[in-house]
Amino acid sequence: MSGEAGGWMWVLIDVVAVVILAAALIYGIMIWRKRRSRGTDIARERATENLYQRPDPESREPGFNQRSK
Repeated sequence: MSGEAGGWMWVLIDVVAVVILAAALIYGIMIWRKRRSRGTDIARERATENLYQRPDPESREPGFNQRSK
């Protein structure tokens, strides 16, 4: 009897579980893409550009106000 259960357990673990996991991933990706909007993407890109354009306060370049030691 235990030998027969091993075959079914293999099917459950290696086939059914993988199919369920794949379905969950596909569903999650579809929902994630649906919630994203073009406006959100544009705002994120602008915020990233602003961060790259700001001067780094820890920079050693002349022109930044450096604290005296």
